[in-house]
Amino acid sequence: MSDRKDYDGPPVNVPPPPGWRVEAVALPSEPRRLPHQDHAAIDVAEQRARLVTQWLTLITVALMFTALIVGLLSG
Repeated sequence: MSDRKDYDGPPVNVPPPPGWRVEAVALPSEPRRLPHQDHAAIDVAEQRARLVTQWLTLITVALMFTALIVGLLSG
């Protein structure tokens, strides 16, 4: 085998000295207000993005089927 010693375990835990804690805690300031959101414009943008995604998916699937059919007919 090897000449390694067995594992002795983790080092001994030494307790911290008394008074080690921070004397004062900094208080956070009030959270800032978020800007106004135009929910109608956000909804229109999401609908446009969904429409673009659906059309790209439709075109991609049509191209895949076209390539599959061309591959099967030529092979």
